[in-house]
Amino acid sequence: MLFRSEGGTQCYIARVVGPNADTATMALEDVSANEVITLTADGPGDWSDNLQVEVVASGAKRNIKLYYNGDLVYSTGLKSSNTDLANAINNSPIATKWVSAVKLDDAIVASMGLTSFSGGDDDRNDNTVDSTFSAFVDALDLFLDSYGPGAVSCPETSAINADLIAHANANSRVAILHIASGSSAGDAKDAAADLMGEDGSEHSAMYHPWVYIPTLVTGVNRLVPPDGYVAGARASAHNNVGPHQPAAGLIAASKFVNGVESDVSKSVGDDLDDNNVNAIRIIANGVRVYGARSLSTDTENFRYLTTQDTVNTVVHRSNRAMEDLLFSPIDGRNALFTEVEGRLKSICEIMAREGALYPAYDSSNKLIDAGFTVKCDSSINTTAQLAEGKVKAQIGLRVSPIGDKIEVTIIKSNLTGSVTV
Repeated sequence: MLFRSEGGTQCYIARVVGPNADTATMALEDVSANEVITLTADGPGDWSDNLQVEVVASGAKRNIKLYYNGDLVYSTGLKSSNTDLANAINNSPIATKWVSAVKLDDAIVASMGLTSFSGGDDDRNDNTVDSTFSAFVDALDLFLDSYGPGAVSCPETSAINADLIAHANANSRVAILHIASGSSAGDAKDAAADLMGEDGSEHSAMYHPWVYIPTLVTGVNRLVPPDGYVAGARASAHNNVGPHQPAAGLIAASKFVNGVESDVSKSVGDDLDDNNVNAIRIIANGVRVYGARSLSTDTENFRYLTTQDTVNTVVHRSNRAMEDLLFSPIDGRNALFTEVEGRLKSICEIMAREGALYPAYDSSNKLIDAGFTVKCDSSINTTAQLAEGKVKAQIGLRVSPIGDKIEVTIIKSNLTGSVTV
């Protein structure tokens, strides 16, 4: 699934399911090793490798229990026949989220210890992988530059992370990236290190770990990549503040995501941040994005993803403002230069007032610049260049930094001393 997120909107473009999707099954047998009940996982994929079944006997009755990641998710209760067991599963809104059952014979199912499903797979794990991922990459071409800035992601797979970065770099967007579920913090750091060498890595950010969201069945959650959650937090940050507001901290406090695949402590979170990975953590009994780092190695200019997001916004607004001036005559009095410069200054002034740009002052508190400079004059527009119909303008930006760490020093005073700071 590929999606673009800009402001409060998401546009879902494509979901690719390969031709070789396999669904895991489990055969439950009687004491003679004859198949009597077949359980089939709810949908293809290797997710069911984490699904387990247990058959508990109590006299002539049987109880089928389902576990996911070691947690009990459903129990049929004691039943006296295979028909009752299969019906209990197929009529349960909880059980059918995991499996379906088919009764094959009346001979009562034998007791069985905890056993994992197997056989679930899809084309993301076989030799058709290249053609399937090619479809994902091709789908990126549907995101025309006319859509403007925004975020791109592919929750279905992390195999095209480099392609997402290339697309974001070419189209003034950002890429929201993740790695496979079950990955450790170390795996996330390794993946980030590999991607930091990509051209345009300042257009991307890595998030870890995956998150849980509720399903329509009370008490049953689903593990999903963090992309959608991050895209929603980013949209909220942009809508409420602007592109310079990170999708992290309080503004990213989730009202829907209710858990994380693995807990991230402060020390692990700080280590991830130092290695350009944005942690998703449990904070104040809720889930929050707890990082705003990009994958750029140029930490002086692009330490945070919001820097590129702000630049992308200026690029988009500038291109849009110039549309009305295309095919205008270039006169000797530089009227076109003045009009171009005026429109670009207006864009930057608005963003400066919003706090997206950082003004500079001298030692006497006199304003040096408002956080931007705009130039469109003869010094960068030669006669030869103008003869080709090209007009150039330059914008310099100083994007507002982020306080992602606040250090407080507390000094204890004794009872007879004064309290000092």
